[in-house]
Amino acid sequence: MPHKARPVQTASEDEENRRRLRIEELGRIQLARRLHDGPIQAVAALALRAHLVKRKLVSEPRDAGKEVQELEALARRTTQDLRYLQFMLVPHSLESSGLPEALQDLVRYLDDLYGLTVHLTLDTLATEALNISQQHLLFHIAADALDNARTHSQASGVSLKLNRPETGVVIFEVEDDGLGFDPKATETAGEQASKFGLAILRERVQLLNGELHIRSAAGSGSLLRVTIPVGPDRR
Repeated sequence: MPHKARPVQTASEDEENRRRLRIEELGRIQLARRLHDGPIQAVAALALRAHLVKRKLVSEPRDAGKEVQELEALARRTTQDLRYLQFMLVPHSLESSGLPEALQDLVRYLDDLYGLTVHLTLDTLATEALNISQQHLLFHIAADALDNARTHSQASGVSLKLNRPETGVVIFEVEDDGLGFDPKATETAGEQASKFGLAILRERVQLLNGELHIRSAAGSGSLLRVTIPVGPDRR
């Protein structure tokens, strides 16, 4: 029985696969760094506080109650961080309902868990113009951008917009009024410290065949804009 010939990948398909593999590789490094800096250190602190409580129950029982309260608060914060991290990694609403529902859930998590209010504006025509792969990529771009606004920019106001100003293009924007940063210096320093947020962002934008624009400076907030070509030949 003759063997079936395997389909030959085109150069563009090879490049797409390379980008996806790089995103996965850098994402694993980012996740390991995030777990180390966040939940792992928090759990270590929980163990230390539990030890202090045990000692004070014997030597200073009056002070033990305060330690228990601080232990409980730290446990709650750690649970929040893990719950949010789980959602970012596995957003079930993205699979079941699509990008609009997943972004609404993301905004709700940020408000409920961290008190960050995000003003969300979604154009139905824009979401309908995106295929499943594009929606997944945009969700993770949004999640990373909003998480950066929460953890680094100290922003008091954040907006997320997705619109389709003309037939062949969708524009995605995240803007905040936080501390701002130097994009080039941040990307270089991030790679040196095994933090590849901007590198992953650029790879995802390339997979979208889009254009990335970042405007930011110290003290002037940040704007991230992704312009994505769309049309009837979507995959």
